Amino acid sequence: MATTKVSDQTRSAIDAQVFVASTTVTFTSLTRAIYVGTTGNLSVKFDSAGSTVTITNAPVGYHPLQVEVINGDSTVADVVALF
Repeated sequence: MATTKVSDQTRSAIDAQVFVASTTVTFTSLTRAIYVGTTGNLSVKFDSAGSTVTITNAPVGYHPLQVEVINGDSTVADVVALF
């Protein structure tokens, strides 16, 4: 994992970014968590191995995922990336 992208998971979030559906977003820092407001599929890319994973039917709530990318093919809505 690139040390410049590692977030300090011992602190609460200090920034946020809204995810717009059908747009692939690449972050400059790893997320601390992702908040999903409307259930759907959440497609993300992890930094460590570069693997892309789709979480099918990701429920509403906070997901403690440190990701580099939220892919545009995600069908979740009302998504906020927390840093």
